[in-house]
Amino acid sequence: MASLDTRARWFRWGAFLAGLTVLGMFTAVQLLLSYWGKGRHLTIEEAFLSGLATWYPWAIFAPMIDALWRRYPIEGAGWKRAIAIHLFTTPLFGVCWTTARWGLSFVPLIDPMPIDFTMTLVLHFQIWFLSYWVIVAVRQAVYNYTRFREREVRASVLEAKLAQAQLEMLKMQLHPHFLFNTLHAISTLIHKDPDAADEMVAQLSDLLRMTLATIGIQEVTLQQELEFLDRYLDIQKTRFQDRLEVTLDIPAETLDVRVPNQVLQPIVENAIRHGIDARSGQGLIEIRARATDHMLELTVRDDGPGLRSEVKLDVQPDNAPREGRGIGLANTRARLRELYGPASTLHLGNHPEGGAIVTLSLPIRRVGPSANEHSEAPRASTVALSAPPTLSMIGSHKP
Repeated sequence: MASLDTRARWFRWGAFLAGLTVLGMFTAVQLLLSYWGKGRHLTIEEAFLSGLATWYPWAIFAPMIDALWRRYPIEGAGWKRAIAIHLFTTPLFGVCWTTARWGLSFVPLIDPMPIDFTMTLVLHFQIWFLSYWVIVAVRQAVYNYTRFREREVRASVLEAKLAQAQLEMLKMQLHPHFLFNTLHAISTLIHKDPDAADEMVAQLSDLLRMTLATIGIQEVTLQQELEFLDRYLDIQKTRFQDRLEVTLDIPAETLDVRVPNQVLQPIVENAIRHGIDARSGQGLIEIRARATDHMLELTVRDDGPGLRSEVKLDVQPDNAPREGRGIGLANTRARLRELYGPASTLHLGNHPEGGAIVTLSLPIRRVGPSANEHSEAPRASTVALSAPPTLSMIGSHKP
């Protein structure tokens, strides 16, 4: 970092000296034209050295002016006082510049003869006055730009932290909701089937360990999401026995796509609650993934009674669906909005063959630095691809 600062400092000084050299060349051309117009002789070498002698003294005075500006910047409540101080010091630097220019005129080849001090101070008023205030203005502009960029960076960091906090809050909202439902299911089995209840407790322990292992992680691969869902379905399998059938249609090319952590569990939980739990017979849950046009489409369908006709089917950002499906789907929609913005959609509707279907679309982001370089960088952390999913995740999931 120190070496970078040193290089940047030397670059600024090099650019400043280059600017003074360009001004000196313009002054040299002006001197040549002036002398030639009056029929007087002036060599190119003398004109060039005289031009440099006019501007190079500012390489000495500029750090002094910068130090003075640092003490009295033109900003805040003291801007009037700062301007008054700079107006007072401007003629002082004008005298210093005139003294330097007058002294350099005694050096051979710079001027044909020594210049007059008073005439130089008066006739070159525009040079030393404008030079001083250009240095002050440029220094103030650089300072203002630096502060603007720092505020932008701070605002970006704060926005990212806020988004992360909102995502974590939304994610954590699912945990007590899911835990309550699972404990309720265990309580119903304690007296009817103690062995099944004991198995569900062990399965819940495994699931909670997986949940704690991903605290702070907002995106995982679809493969990891399915592994977590498999643990959840094991609990539901114990609860519903042969009443629950789950089929999965997950192409292998979608397994490394990143998805929100625990995005499927609340959707599947809603499907089980409204499609399986609400009736006495066997029920079906279908989970499907498709990758199309840089988008990943996930669908969860149940074969239950479906939605009433008056229910609003599109899950809008600030309009949660009714029929008891609000917590999981509204929470999921809010997380999608934070992670992907308008690029993601979530739709709740009735399937033509019966039952309800939730369709979730989000931009494809794959693991690895070379994949999907056209997409935006994720706003949340991810984890690497883990071991392949079990065979039960590809096909039918039955007890």
